[in-house]
Amino acid sequence: MRWAREVLLACAALAFLSAGCVSDTGGQRTGTDTNTTPVSLLMTGEPVEGGISVLSFEVILTSAMLNPGNRQLLSAPVTVEVTRLQAETTLLSDADITPGTYTSADLTFAGPSLTFQNNTAANLSIWGSAPCPPGAICTAAPALPANVKLAGTINLPGSGVTLTKGTPAALLLDLDLSNMLLNTVQADLPGNSTIARIVPAAPEDPFAMLEDVVGTVSAKNSTLSNFTLQTVQGPYSVRIIAGASPTMFRNFPPSVCGSATFACVQTGQIVAVNMSLQPDGTLLASDVLFEDADSTAPEIEGIVVAATGGSPPVQFRLVVLRETPDVPGIAIGDVVDVAPAPAATFDVDNLGADTSAFSFTSSADLMVGQQVQVRRLSTSTATQLDTDRVRLRPSRFTANVSNPPVPYFTVNDLPPLFAAGGISQIQVYTSPLFTEFFGTATNVTQIVVNNSVTIRAQLFANGPTSAAVATKVIQH
Repeated sequence: MRWAREVLLACAALAFLSAGCVSDTGGQRTGTDTNTTPVSLLMTGEPVEGGISVLSFEVILTSAMLNPGNRQLLSAPVTVEVTRLQAETTLLSDADITPGTYTSADLTFAGPSLTFQNNTAANLSIWGSAPCPPGAICTAAPALPANVKLAGTINLPGSGVTLTKGTPAALLLDLDLSNMLLNTVQADLPGNSTIARIVPAAPEDPFAMLEDVVGTVSAKNSTLSNFTLQTVQGPYSVRIIAGASPTMFRNFPPSVCGSATFACVQTGQIVAVNMSLQPDGTLLASDVLFEDADSTAPEIEGIVVAATGGSPPVQFRLVVLRETPDVPGIAIGDVVDVAPAPAATFDVDNLGADTSAFSFTSSADLMVGQQVQVRRLSTSTATQLDTDRVRLRPSRFTANVSNPPVPYFTVNDLPPLFAAGGISQIQVYTSPLFTEFFGTATNVTQIVVNNSVTIRAQLFANGPTSAAVATKVIQH
């Protein structure tokens, strides 16, 4: 990775795509105001190259302006945890934009915060932070002069993009994660920079899939078959699908509902949702997964960076990636110890994949690189999470294919965090029933040795060779 010593610059590629637009509450935008064009703003990203382990990278998008005309796409700043974007797309905001031809987009960022493990052999200082010793996990955030903005200007393709009144559109912002840390402090990014990449319009319907979106159910309307999901990006209005391919309701215990229907969803619950952005702006849920009955005990999700150690009863350590709801005193990127209670349960989130051949039942099944969700008990502190439940959720990482896919394929050249944890290769298990393929592969038979792949999967220690049960594989 090309490392900054001082400051982050947003390196993005933009493309207007035909799609619907989602309102501030995630609801359908009908385009009834024919004097404007509804435009959705989405973000995805490219994988991070090697060097050190980027564990958490949070940044605030404060402005996304179309020009000429200074047309603002954001109604409020949006916080993004960037590392998730290598495997997923997120919906940020929407706006009603005056029709016309736009030739560029100005992006402004603030508050970048990086948590990383120094896997080099020397002390490493990023953004002027205190030197990080080899093997240590450190955080960095730039102290910028007031007159320095983290900004970039991206030229739109050709002579610009024309928006027609009343016709929905969407703007995809594609971050190149390997170019987000540069060598010097600069005020802007030239529009003709070679690190900008135009993403072609996708012909598929729906326009975009938004996966593993975790939030709290803040409202429900049984008559309209929708509910409001409150997330870190804001509230989304999610519609339930009926008919031949209905919404699947997973993991709801019998104590909550007797059958897997929309009746299971109740206000106050924490759920994870897979949903699609339709051309008319509707968010349709393909899966709603129960996480907890309420948010009395917040859910803290993070990546395991040490599987054992610390003073008893501390069993493992993680870097925080998500909080539902927010917990005062704990921030994204914080390193915290987790102390499971003696009777704490360990379980696997049912994401539709078959994980029955693997074990995650105790702290003995923990491994570096796993992403887990822990339920925070009231006895916790800012540096130690006391918990009565540890749940295995999907990790996201990029590696190289080292063996043909029969009956599984193996990856090596893993992110340095894995090597630091003693893991040199992982066996990747897929199935046409639960694994999505993207990029240059549409199924497992097209996975090619020595190619780079980004994988979203639940990780299992699995004895001598770790295993990944993949729900998504992107071949680059």
